[in-house]
Amino acid sequence: MNQEKNWDTLYEKYPNLFADRTKSPMESCMAFGIECNIGWYDILSALCFMIAQYERNIEGNNEYRISQNKEPVEYYPVKFHQIKEKFGGLRVYFGGGDDYIDGLVGMAESWSYKTCEVCGERGKPNKGGWIATLCDNCRSKK
Repeated sequence: MNQEKNWDTLYEKYPNLFADRTKSPMESCMAFGIECNIGWYDILSALCFMIAQYERNIEGNNEYRISQNKEPVEYYPVKFHQIKEKFGGLRVYFGGGDDYIDGLVGMAESWSYKTCEVCGERGKPNKGGWIATLCDNCRSKK
C-alpha cells in the first residue's frame, strides 16, 4: 500500500467537496471523515477529480452564457455529507450536483465492489457473514 495515500490529501485538494468536515456531527456525518479503508482511495480520488473538473466546466460555461446575455445553467456545487462502507460497498451521500454527478457517484460505488477495501487490488465481496470486499490475500489475513 502506498504510504502517501491518506484521506487528508483529498480533504486538502478538494476543500469545497469536504466543506462539511468542519461541521459538528449533529449537522453532518462528514464530521467523522471518510469511514472506509484506504484501499478505496483511488476510487474516491478519481471521483473527486471528475466532480471538480465538471464543476469547473460548468463555471466556464456560465461565464460564457452570461457574456452572451443568456441565462446561466442552474447548478448547486457538490458537498459530501457522508462517505462510508456499507454491505461491502462504498456509499457516498451528498447534496447538490445533477444527473451527471449521480452517474459518477453510482460508478464509483459500483467500482468499490471489485476493489479490495484494504489494499486497493482487485477484490470481491464475500457471500456470508459480515460482508467485506477484499482480495484473497487480505481476506486470508483477516
